[in-house]
Amino acid sequence: MIRTKRALTAATAIGAVALLAGCAGNSAEAEAPSSDGAGGVDWSSVEPVELTVSSIFAPGATSTNLIEDWMDAVTGGTEGKVTFDYYPTGTLHPAPEALSALSSDLTDVTFVSNGFFPDQLPVSNWDDLVVQHALNDFGYPNTNIAGIGQQVIHYDGESAALDEMRQVGFVPLIPMISGPAALTCGAEFNSADDLEGRQVRVANAVAQGENEALGMTGVFTPPNEQYEALQRGVIDCAVNAVTTVLSGGLLEVSPWVTFLNTAPSSGANWVISTGAWDSLAPEIQAVMRDARYAAMERFAKDTLDQYNEIVAASKDAGGGIIDPSKLNKDVNEWWADQPDPATVAPDSVKDAAAEIERTNAIADAWWDFSVDTLGVETEHDDIIDALDLGSGVVDDWSAWSDALAEGLGTQ
Repeated sequence: MIRTKRALTAATAIGAVALLAGCAGNSAEAEAPSSDGAGGVDWSSVEPVELTVSSIFAPGATSTNLIEDWMDAVTGGTEGKVTFDYYPTGTLHPAPEALSALSSDLTDVTFVSNGFFPDQLPVSNWDDLVVQHALNDFGYPNTNIAGIGQQVIHYDGESAALDEMRQVGFVPLIPMISGPAALTCGAEFNSADDLEGRQVRVANAVAQGENEALGMTGVFTPPNEQYEALQRGVIDCAVNAVTTVLSGGLLEVSPWVTFLNTAPSSGANWVISTGAWDSLAPEIQAVMRDARYAAMERFAKDTLDQYNEIVAASKDAGGGIIDPSKLNKDVNEWWADQPDPATVAPDSVKDAAAEIERTNAIADAWWDFSVDTLGVETEHDDIIDALDLGSGVVDDWSAWSDALAEGLGTQ
């Protein structure tokens, strides 16, 4: 998983990005808070707002920490005027019902994975494919350093997916990305022959293609149903983010783990309903955007540390980390056979080439920043060496957070 440095010159940070500003609408129903006379906001003049938040993730998962950190920061940043009615661990609705939960006002903020909704979100799924093409050779650990940064900046008001998302009923707030995904299985494997015929849980079409290239059959299983499906043998393997594997206890029923040269799962977002977002004053929207940066820094660090933790955890569960080198050939060949995303863009995408160019430019900027500025090495002797790095691979995380806030990669 070694990336050849691209020739395209990275765009530099040019000031604070107004991320999501293009999605916000005119917020006609929102009454702007008054000024305190010193350039700040007089929060005492603001009517309290309570938003419902639903989560499908287990306690302690990086995704759980991310949304909880963000909620705390928003409440603090608005001096208690914005609070949250929080429903964790899938108690309000399951993952496949996220869109209906938003449209029915059952929840205001929830997790949406675009891959769960290919019919409702065709442009978004194409946009995710473009991102995956841009990031699929980032490798570990740069998918979780440069890739996370790219995904946050990607939704800056110009993405072709944003209009569709708003029409379906939500605005992306906090992107979540990690990679490569963990392939975990109940029985040991070392080659594609060993995996032939196994049923594997996947979350989107790209993951299905990557893993079916190894002879498996991809099936969709809701995140909260995976443990029992693996335990009962309904599925033999599963593809997930590392945090899902660890927080969901999946190693107990699938302790053999590998990290193939696969693209990260794009289009995984904490989102807010379009109606709720448009009802908020611009000052509250600004606090919500700014609150992401410290939360995203912890998310990135925790993600890298969980890749480190899974090495010992898989051994403790009776399995281990399997060298993917014998398997990557088939995955790489599958990717080589995929069409140029420009040729498969939905008709509603007006300028596919421009969308792809913009996505690649942001990816290049973050790749160069990670390698040249943060000093992240891209070559490692084996997968265990790379996994052992953890969050210590970056010395200056504040520089990473600053790059997010400054909109690295925007023109």
